[in-house]
Amino acid sequence: MAAADPAPGLSLIRTSSLVDEAYRQIRGLILRGQLKPGTRLKDSVLADEMGISRSPVREALRLLEHSGLVEKSVNRSYRISVLDPGEVPELAKLRCADEVMAVRTIVQRGTPVESLAEWIEELRRVDGDPEAGAAADAAFHSEVVRLAGMPRLGSRYSGLTDQMRLVLLTGDVSWGSGGVLVDSHTVLYEALVDAVRTGDPREAVRLWEFHILTGMGVPDILEPL
Repeated sequence: MAAADPAPGLSLIRTSSLVDEAYRQIRGLILRGQLKPGTRLKDSVLADEMGISRSPVREALRLLEHSGLVEKSVNRSYRISVLDPGEVPELAKLRCADEVMAVRTIVQRGTPVESLAEWIEELRRVDGDPEAGAAADAAFHSEVVRLAGMPRLGSRYSGLTDQMRLVLLTGDVSWGSGGVLVDSHTVLYEALVDAVRTGDPREAVRLWEFHILTGMGVPDILEPL
């Protein structure tokens, strides 16, 4: 007997879409500060609240563990990661390595960087809001990595981004006014535009490293260029 043709307008429901949505929602709660570091996460409770089974929630938590936002506690349950201050220098060095590689690649290829301007405008609207500031700051720097056109670098960097945002949200970071944020990122943007024009990345790299290390509260872990 021949199989019936599928009804028009229907599509397969894939488990991966449930995992992606669970991941998106839990990640958002963490990065908005609605779930605090150290908070225990029970897959049964999360599944009930989202109206799905525990299986996609468990997979979402596994992905969040891989990105560093959650960790397994001694009893094998998950909790929001509590970053040790000793981890910040390593994160800062890794971030410098990735972003400096992106900057040098952009300059070498002469890649236009005008898309960064929209994130400076977004920073202008922040005016001291830590959540929005962290998001816009991360987006500016992620765009720099994207412009380098290196998918593997982008994938590696995305694994650091959430941990860096967690540091900014939970650490002792002074955001100041929206104008301060705009000014600091405008300096980076103009330096990168000039580097692309001249083909010399050295000043942009120097400013980039200073910005990252100072912003993450570890200005002295690398000798300045």
